[in-house]
Amino acid sequence: VNAVFGHPAHISGRLLDAPAIRKVSFTGSVAIGQQLAERAARTLKRCTLELGGHAPVIVFADSDVERAVRDLIPAKFRNAGQVCASPTRFYVERSAYPRFVEAFTAAAGSLKVGDGMEKDTFVGPLAHSRRLTAMQTLVEDACTRGARATTGGAQLPRPGYFFAPTVLVDVPAAARILQQEPFGPVAPVAPFDTAEEAVAAANRLEYGLAAYLYTNDLTRAHEVSARLEAGMVGVNHTGVSMPETPFGGVKASGYGSESGLEGLLGYTDVKLVSFSR
Repeated sequence: VNAVFGHPAHISGRLLDAPAIRKVSFTGSVAIGQQLAERAARTLKRCTLELGGHAPVIVFADSDVERAVRDLIPAKFRNAGQVCASPTRFYVERSAYPRFVEAFTAAAGSLKVGDGMEKDTFVGPLAHSRRLTAMQTLVEDACTRGARATTGGAQLPRPGYFFAPTVLVDVPAAARILQQEPFGPVAPVAPFDTAEEAVAAANRLEYGLAAYLYTNDLTRAHEVSARLEAGMVGVNHTGVSMPETPFGGVKASGYGSESGLEGLLGYTDVKLVSFSR
């Protein structure tokens, strides 16, 4: 393994043009993934592209709402929400909506933000000052359109790139945070009335990395998970990333898999040897 540091365009250009390189694996933005795939195609290099996501969560009223909150809070706010497969858009059946919002808000508001070297810190800083601006812009846009913050909603008054864990409720579909991957500690929540409505909302974006649903109805779990346009679906849990299982998305979230047998096969060639006597 060699780690090469320097000007990204120069390094990637040399590597992508080199005949010794036969496979490209990239994790990053859709725009850069498109550029790398185009450049790799010149020499017919295969690619595995993991290009981020905007993972929907569907919570049905028949689920254990408190358990769902216990699962979703750490999954959403780990690494300050800067995780590609993080549960990001929360759609909750209307009859369970008040209970979910109350529990989710209380849990998010109790998370300690600070130095990651301290044992009781749960949420650390964002990667760059630009992310602070992006979070504030998304929150303000949502609130202008009728959403409200039940906790958080602003940068914390301390040195560093810290943004308070934020829960936005009653977020309309037109809000920018339901279009763009926030990649930060802001959770938009909206109610739904039917499974068809929830699935349509989950599938309406070009992203398709991960999706999650919570229900105690096994038939519904099979039906909804089959209809979700995502490379990975977690039913009643958020642990979709394991060494032994394929990790990858569909649509604008890329193609190919990391991890699992599927990830290993991406680095092999299929060869048929046929004998006759």
